[in-house]
Amino acid sequence: MAIDNTPPRLKLIVTIGVITVITLVAINFAFDSYYATMSDIAYREKTAPTKDREDQHKAELASLSAGTMPVEKAMAQLAGGGRPDSISPQASDDLGAVTGWSKLPHPAPVPLAPAAHDAPMPGTLADGGAAPMDADGGAATAGDGGALPLATDGGALPLATDAGAHAASKPDAGKQH
Repeated sequence: MAIDNTPPRLKLIVTIGVITVITLVAINFAFDSYYATMSDIAYREKTAPTKDREDQHKAELASLSAGTMPVEKAMAQLAGGGRPDSISPQASDDLGAVTGWSKLPHPAPVPLAPAAHDAPMPGTLADGGAAPMDADGGAATAGDGGALPLATDGGALPLATDAGAHAASKPDAGKQH
């Protein structure tokens, strides 16, 4: 086996160490100087006189007042009432939102037809649907001489007892008991 008996090259190690430290200090100084310069520029831009902004603001006000209708006149017109038909709110007749998703469409709801007879329903009179009174001031009953009986269900349609199933789809529809 061979053994290396050469002395360490201390002069080379120290030289490389010194060069490295000097390089790091110089780079640190350069980065700090660059950061300070950019910070100063940004600070000066933010605190500089607002002459450019004031000029831009004046130009914007001039272009707003020189338009087809100055802003002050439009604001006065809207404050005075009377919107033009092009911007007045109107009810939409679009049924897209109530018909469902395009991949699973539902039919559009059909509005209820008005009543076919001219006489008002008993619960829709001018008295707000209050119970009719008989001669002695009590509520009308079925035996009070032809007065209409009061509906206990509020005029609602009768509930389906078969949960809406068709008679042909019931399993025992054809059987008799």
